Amino acid sequence: MTDTTPAPLHPIPGDLSSDDPRLMMLLDASVDALMVMDDSARVVWISPSTEQMLGRTLADLRGSNALDLVHPDDLQEAAVLLGRMVDDGVDDDPPAIVRLITGDGSEVWAEIKGSDLRDVPGIDGVVLSARDISYRFALEEALQQSQRRFEALIHNSNDAIVLLDADLQLTYVGPSIERLTGFPPRAMVGLDVSDVVLEPGRTDLLEALDLVTTDPDRVESLRVRTRHRDGSDRWFGVRVSNKLGDPAISGIIANLRDVTDVVAAEAEAARLTEIFDLTDDLVVVVDGDQTLRYMNPACARFSGIDPAHIPLGRTWDGPRLADTQPGSCPLGNGERRWTVESTLTRHDGVEVPFSVQVIAHQDPDGRTSRYSAVAHDISESKDLAASLERQARHDPLTGLPNRSMLEDRMRQLRDCCGPGCPVALLFIDLDNFKVINDSLGHDFGDRLLQAVAQRLRSVVRPGDTVARFGGDEFVILCDGLTGVEAAENVARRITESMLDPIVVDRSPVHVSVSIGIAEERGDLPDADPIALIRDADTAMYRAKADGRGRVAVFDDELRTRAVERQQIESALRQAPFDGSLVLHYQPQVDLLSGRLLGVEALVRWRHDGQLLGPGEFIGIAEETDLIVPLGAAVLETACRDLAAWQRMAGWEHLGVSVNVSVRQLQQPGFVDLVDDVLRRTGLTPGTLTLEITESVLLDDAALAELHMDHLKSMGVVVAIDDFGTGYSSLTYLARLPVGIVKLDRAFLEPVGSDLDRSDLVAGILDLVTTMGMDCMAEGIESEDQYLLLAGLGCGMGQGYHIARPMPAEDFVARLGLLDPHDSWPRGAVPATT
Repeated sequence: MTDTTPAPLHPIPGDLSSDDPRLMMLLDASVDALMVMDDSARVVWISPSTEQMLGRTLADLRGSNALDLVHPDDLQEAAVLLGRMVDDGVDDDPPAIVRLITGDGSEVWAEIKGSDLRDVPGIDGVVLSARDISYRFALEEALQQSQRRFEALIHNSNDAIVLLDADLQLTYVGPSIERLTGFPPRAMVGLDVSDVVLEPGRTDLLEALDLVTTDPDRVESLRVRTRHRDGSDRWFGVRVSNKLGDPAISGIIANLRDVTDVVAAEAEAARLTEIFDLTDDLVVVVDGDQTLRYMNPACARFSGIDPAHIPLGRTWDGPRLADTQPGSCPLGNGERRWTVESTLTRHDGVEVPFSVQVIAHQDPDGRTSRYSAVAHDISESKDLAASLERQARHDPLTGLPNRSMLEDRMRQLRDCCGPGCPVALLFIDLDNFKVINDSLGHDFGDRLLQAVAQRLRSVVRPGDTVARFGGDEFVILCDGLTGVEAAENVARRITESMLDPIVVDRSPVHVSVSIGIAEERGDLPDADPIALIRDADTAMYRAKADGRGRVAVFDDELRTRAVERQQIESALRQAPFDGSLVLHYQPQVDLLSGRLLGVEALVRWRHDGQLLGPGEFIGIAEETDLIVPLGAAVLETACRDLAAWQRMAGWEHLGVSVNVSVRQLQQPGFVDLVDDVLRRTGLTPGTLTLEITESVLLDDAALAELHMDHLKSMGVVVAIDDFGTGYSSLTYLARLPVGIVKLDRAFLEPVGSDLDRSDLVAGILDLVTTMGMDCMAEGIESEDQYLLLAGLGCGMGQGYHIARPMPAEDFVARLGLLDPHDSWPRGAVPATT
């Protein structure tokens, strides 16, 4: 049970309790704690409320110093108050707020006030009243803490708050404004808002302020531009509301947020959007549920949509972009990207190929939120690829399949019906086409080739393949023929069709063809297309050798020759490196003085115990491009030999001539090769002559002229060999940097016995001399030819009458016996082979 007995009253010192019991009851009921101290500030009495506040009894406190109840941090203030009351009797000081220590050691905030009642009978002491203000103090502390927190939030906020009065002047500026604008708040208070905001946002802001002033319930949001303290422009999002009627605010509140980066991003996005709006590519952005978010005008036009009425926000009925994603695609920046080729149907039903790049954009949670796609029309690239594919497999002049397509077709036939498939190949060459081409012009020759191609197509079976192999050569591939006789019948139809003239530019041209036939053999399961073409080509050359306009079949005899040729080719590949190439040198002399001027290097090849002349292997080397390493080896050996001979007394000006093939000239690094050889051998460039046949100039005059210019700049002499065998050689001589012209052997044979031919030679010599070139006659076989040419003014010559080609060691031996100023002894017996 709860004890309800009233607490006993604490007697007051003196006789007061006995004199006035009602006062005693009032003291006991007081909420303030009362305490009586003597002159020494010692406690002599406390009220019941004191015991409740401090948790101490009178017995605990009697005789103790009142200052012992005060928190150490508040002793000074409490001591001053007690001292003035006890010592000076002053009791009208304002209350002191101190912390008192309770019995359990906790603290109580109290408002202390004292009264000096030492002259009041029954009291005889200083009375202290203490009111517990802990709750009020806690509220004030909480309020202050809230105020500090609010000020900290305002100071550190990304937003700024300003307050305007009815005249639109700034009356309050939040502290964060300095971080946003660079200006301290105090510098902005009192300014008119129009002095802070720049146009065009100033007018918009004034209009917004007028609206909220007129309608206090209205809130306006807009963007304004201000000038930062550093001179840069800053953009702010502003939200204004009217609180003029609120006594606690009495102003218009403007919340400012820096949106400079947002404005810049929007401007960049607008520029990108403008680019997308102007591009011909199709651009579209959809949500994951196919809701259309953006479509550029090009995509709208492609889809038959008015660009001014693009249905944004609606479901897009185009292809689902998510469905175009391949099984795996690259990742980048948290996005998935892929590219696919797709055929899209235009609004008019036309199908158009596109390359579509898709990006799956992801939200912060990694979920795909939208897709963007850019589709580029690849019609032109597809057409170009098809065109390039056709060009790569067809001859641009005649439209016929080219060599590459022919070989593919041959492999397809072999794969289809297996080895031993009845396939025949006809290799066709136009007879004397070069004469037509050179006399009537290349354009005429091209049109003739086109007409020949049409005629060939007209006489073969529909399934046969007619291809242009190159130049004036054509190939016809026939499958399903039974026996070589059937192929010969096809060849016969071709030759008979050529009996009728071909009309080009209204001019009839009679053309004959030489045809070689090769048939794939069933006993050669590994035969390749190249071998069959080579066999037919070999047969074609036999047809030409038999008198042109003929048909020849590749047989065992030709096969034996082909095998031998293949063996020669294989052995020839090692010739530039195994020392089997041998140079012989034929002297070249001054026809007037007879002195030795130089030598021409002529290659020989030791093969199977024989020394083969150039006619037995140079042709094969030319056809297989082996002439390039072979020619490089000959050039280096000749230069090295001559450099050694020039070190012999009196022969420092001795020269050497080296023949250059058209294949060598066509190599991009030919000039660099010559320069490298000269450097390594130490040969003086002016003593090296490179002989280029006249036919080379006719085949590729531009390339020859380029290389000859470079060679001349190096100091190398260029000679035109076999002059007099071409058709338009004088045209080129006028502009080419030629130093020496060599008259062809066949051209000089009748000289001395044919008066007209002698006059022609004399005319050529005069012409060559007039053009500033030297002339050398080759193939001098008699003393009469020697003397006649010398008399006609030909400066140099060579031939069997002067000396036959000889090994290097024989030449060195004769050189050692000859004085450089003496004539080279001549009179050798003319060659009979």
